Amino acid sequence: YIIPVTLFTSAFCIHLLKMEFVTIPPSGPVTAHAFRLKPKAPLKETLCRCAEVILCRLPKEKCSSLFVMTVVGSLRSVKLRLANASKRDTSNDGCEMSSMGGQNDIREWKNERFEIVSMTGTFSRDGSCHLHISISDDNGHTFGGHLLEGEIFTTAEVVLGSAEGIDFPREHDDDTGYRELIPKQIPVHENMWIVEIGKASLQICIGFMLGALFTQRCYRIDKG
Repeated sequence: YIIPVTLFTSAFCIHLLKMEFVTIPPSGPVTAHAFRLKPKAPLKETLCRCAEVILCRLPKEKCSSLFVMTVVGSLRSVKLRLANASKRDTSNDGCEMSSMGGQNDIREWKNERFEIVSMTGTFSRDGSCHLHISISDDNGHTFGGHLLEGEIFTTAEVVLGSAEGIDFPREHDDDTGYRELIPKQIPVHENMWIVEIGKASLQICIGFMLGALFTQRCYRIDKG
């Protein structure tokens, strides 16, 4: 009975490997693109323009993904959308606040000085982007949120990364109500059958190994 059990367990393991929670994520080699933004440049708008230029230089069939690797610099004006922030009036502390969609608040600081502590985000070939930023004031207080606007004070040293073989489309998500990022592997038509055979062989090998281990354990229990 060992062989039938092994085959059954192998098939079951292969089925698990194909399920959503064990899907292999898209992957590919990364290329860095470095540049600097000068004083008074609009941060988000300029980043989107630079991302568009970079993606235009990359063949669509090879790469359609771009992401923030690092940003360091300073801002003198910034507008952020906060995540489900309080609706209290904060006009007394020099911040302007309004609601967006009845869910998030917007805070805007003008003619102040902030250090860019960190920044992260993604860009898609259709021009859409999703950017978050953390900034600190002259007292070292750090806060962040979804970047809406920002103006460079002295500089912004930027490195964006592109991942070959990956696409960053955005599709409507019924659970969130927003267009969310759905990373996808760009199919490689040349020698694609070799890749598929390799994947199938890997799944079969893993399935047989797990099946053999399971069968061996059952055999030991029976003997014991």
